Amino acid sequence: MKAFAIHESGAAPELHELPVPEPGVGEVRVRVTAASVNGFDLAVAAGYMAPYFEYRFPVVIGRDFAGTVDAIGPGIEGFATGDRVFGVVSRAHLADGTFAEFTTVPVLSAVTHTPDDLSDLEAAALGHTGTTALACLDAIDLPGATVLIVGATGGVGTLAIQLAARAGARVIATGRTEAGRQRLAGLGAEPVDYTGGLAGPVHALAPDGVDAAIHLAGDPQEIAPLVRDGGVFVSPILMSAEQLGDERLEFAPIAAYPDQAGLAALAELAASGELEVLLDRQYPLHRVHEATGAWGRSTLGNLVVTND
Repeated sequence: MKAFAIHESGAAPELHELPVPEPGVGEVRVRVTAASVNGFDLAVAAGYMAPYFEYRFPVVIGRDFAGTVDAIGPGIEGFATGDRVFGVVSRAHLADGTFAEFTTVPVLSAVTHTPDDLSDLEAAALGHTGTTALACLDAIDLPGATVLIVGATGGVGTLAIQLAARAGARVIATGRTEAGRQRLAGLGAEPVDYTGGLAGPVHALAPDGVDAAIHLAGDPQEIAPLVRDGGVFVSPILMSAEQLGDERLEFAPIAAYPDQAGLAALAELAASGELEVLLDRQYPLHRVHEATGAWGRSTLGNLVVTND
């Protein structure tokens, strides 16, 4: 099979021909139709996740996926060959990934059925991003809170806006372009242009400071002063309060762990139209280098890699 993989430590990922993986106990093999690009994938590709995960080479890049069940390992119930599924490849080590024609995934942790009203492109962009958005919001007492989301135009940010607003929060969100800010407003946020500095436009909307900030991009030292004393600074990027360096704030580092119940709840919201999964661009697998290179560069929503 074709796969975007790292063959050894220090090597850059490339498209390779690899054996089709076999599902183990409690796993299914999925024929991947679509997989979204996330910051986690770029961190794996750069070797930054080595302190946290064992790299079992070859390591296939990619975490989110949608597709159909192709084979079933021992001990599996509730899934059959041909079922449409989506989820996240979530293990304590890195090996099989989703920028490939096939992947294997543990059923109990990170795969569920795709609703009929949800496309594979949407489902592929929902697992990791949606789980991360939910984990960020779980750290905040949302009803009535004013929440600042920095890095709001990506996959996590666009979902977090909708979920926070749905929970009764007032959301202020950053956008670089006028078109992007208009789109954020349509999702339920009060958008701000941060290109001339973040403090001015945020203070204009929240002069006493925001109750919480979700740090998905940008300089944490620029964001933290915008949060009121005793507020919450949420980040899936920083790992410790020492990195933030602001003792006024409660620091909430985020590591998102998907589960079947959470994935199913996200899928139900998306399939019903209550949650919109924004898709920016899609790339065939042979152009996966372009997809990873474009991530975070003025995207609005998700970048998705597809198999024909």
